[in-house]
Amino acid sequence: MFMNAVGVPDDVNTLVHEAGHCFHDFATHALPYTWMRKTGHEAAELASMSMELLAMPYLVQPDGYYTRDEARIAWLEHLEDVLGALVHIASVDAFQAWIYTDPAGADRDARDAKWLQIRAEFEQGVNWDGLEQERTARWYRQLHIFELPFYYIEYGIAQLGALQVFRNAVQDAGNAVTMYKQFLALGGTRTLPELYAAAGAKLVFDAATMKELVEFTMERIDALRAGADAPFTGIIPR
Repeated sequence: MFMNAVGVPDDVNTLVHEAGHCFHDFATHALPYTWMRKTGHEAAELASMSMELLAMPYLVQPDGYYTRDEARIAWLEHLEDVLGALVHIASVDAFQAWIYTDPAGADRDARDAKWLQIRAEFEQGVNWDGLEQERTARWYRQLHIFELPFYYIEYGIAQLGALQVFRNAVQDAGNAVTMYKQFLALGGTRTLPELYAAAGAKLVFDAATMKELVEFTMERIDALRAGADAPFTGIIPR
């Protein structure tokens, strides 16, 4: 794995995320042909984003190195970031759709203005007074826009799948992990819907299911804020 680390909880999330890709590769080794082992980004990111959530209970001592209080803060921060990421992913995807199809995308000032317009649409209720330059510059650091055109919505598709895997784990962690491992071992030998189904999830594009998953995540966030000592406890399974 290749990553940066600056001593914050997000470093741990990055490590676990990339480990999900590694386990995905390891799980496909039994497949006879190289071409059977590779998946599209939507499936690859499901592996990594699910790993982030499934690993959360093991980040606390004695298995991990967080104290109980540190772990609760890290879990809370991570779940909040998951919801914030959906907003950012939608913004980047809409911005890329514009910048690569509209001639105005060639103009520097037009790019900044369009980014702010899109951001205001998806990110509502956040006060950026005094930080206008920082808000504009957020798209500059998204390397996908410069290096991998149109590659970013896959993270949103996968994140919604990972939340379903997480919800399954809250209800029955052992079964959720078993299905997750079955999904990993399939590599690219099934269609994308079939791969998601193997993981216990489905492709989500409708507002109703997205709302349901966001509400589930908010329940976990509220439970942690109220003092729950683990992300998989303190809630009645649906």
